[in-house]
Amino acid sequence: MRDLLDLKGASGRVYRFMLLRDGRPLSPMGGNFAYVRDPEGECEVIFTDEAQNLLTEARKRWTDAVQMHGEMHLYTRLNISERIRLQEHADLIEALNPPMNGRDTRQKKA
Repeated sequence: MRDLLDLKGASGRVYRFMLLRDGRPLSPMGGNFAYVRDPEGECEVIFTDEAQNLLTEARKRWTDAVQMHGEMHLYTRLNISERIRLQEHADLIEALNPPMNGRDTRQKKA
């Protein structure tokens, strides 16, 4: 699995995420995150979201993701601006349509 992952949004913008390696703690800062599978060397985003605190929020759906989709990797992107995080998240959802992201995910948070 690669350490850096560039995900392209519907707008064409590219967002760089960093792989969370075992033993490295999550940051308590705000940011975006993605659960990613790597079957046969091709990355597939299973779930993505934004969080005010990555330490407490980035793993909330982890167990479900692994149970439903198998081996998973966690990628994070630090970003303290909630407005920017929400924009980036919406852009990625529109482009990637991750299977664990329901259409109403943003409506509940907005």
